[in-house]
Amino acid sequence: MIFKGFDQAAFATYSQEKWSSMVHNLARMKVKDAMLALCAQATAHLGDELQGLVRAASDDIPNITNHKRVDAQWVYWFRGPTERDSLASFLKATPLNEATIFNIAPQDKHATLAVIIREGEIWTGLRIASGALVDRRNLASKLAKPWERETLLALLAELPEGTELGLAGESHPITEITDADLAGVAERLVEDERAFIAGHRVAAQEVIELGDELSDHVGRWLGVLAPVYRFAAWSRDNDFIEAGKQIQEEKAAKRRQATSYHKGDKVRIIGGLFAGKLGIVESIDTKAQVKVRVGKMSVVVSGHDLTSA
Repeated sequence: MIFKGFDQAAFATYSQEKWSSMVHNLARMKVKDAMLALCAQATAHLGDELQGLVRAASDDIPNITNHKRVDAQWVYWFRGPTERDSLASFLKATPLNEATIFNIAPQDKHATLAVIIREGEIWTGLRIASGALVDRRNLASKLAKPWERETLLALLAELPEGTELGLAGESHPITEITDADLAGVAERLVEDERAFIAGHRVAAQEVIELGDELSDHVGRWLGVLAPVYRFAAWSRDNDFIEAGKQIQEEKAAKRRQATSYHKGDKVRIIGGLFAGKLGIVESIDTKAQVKVRVGKMSVVVSGHDLTSA
């Protein structure tokens, strides 16, 4: 699909009275396709900037993961499956309350570089939701160091005019951001439930006037925002909370647990699709994966998801 621009109808798709209605699914699907086309064109030459990240899109149909309402359409980039798997145990520990229990979409758990269309605008930027605990703790620890705040201020100086940074509802133009402001963000990141954002918004009318040229602008914004994402998002090379060490210790514990079983042992599966089933150990590999015979079939499960029966 070739991106040809947006019209007023595309923005009207996200007016509040339509958020929870299934009647507008087709209209939302068309906007989603246009957003994917826009982002494909915008990032055609950003291979290096987005290397290692995967692209995804938010659901366009009301369901439990979006609280049964679609108030925007996201296309976003975030860490790949290997890093997501390594952080799974950290993110399972996300505090659950009435407001966050269904915040299980990837954009609610991981730092994202996103392009979002809402009723009145398109927003492009970095967003770290309250549920992205690893990224928020990592950024808070990093911004506690004066030299890291200096690095971020230098990155912000490269962003386009109009970009704002801060906690949602309390963001400020980057030209006004000071070292003290970043230190204040560091103090509140872990406990505050608002998303941390650094982004650039364009009003609907301006987007409509840009037509297909919007892809050039979005590509430029994503290109200069990518280093800010790399600065903020946790990775093995950007680890300020020793999460990497904890991941290795967790893997070692899983390997020790798996190797405590032997061929022929009777076990109970306590996690995953076959949780609760009894089985017999058939083999164990070096990655703590155990092959278990359940009835007439064999399944492979993590040693961490077994207990002696």
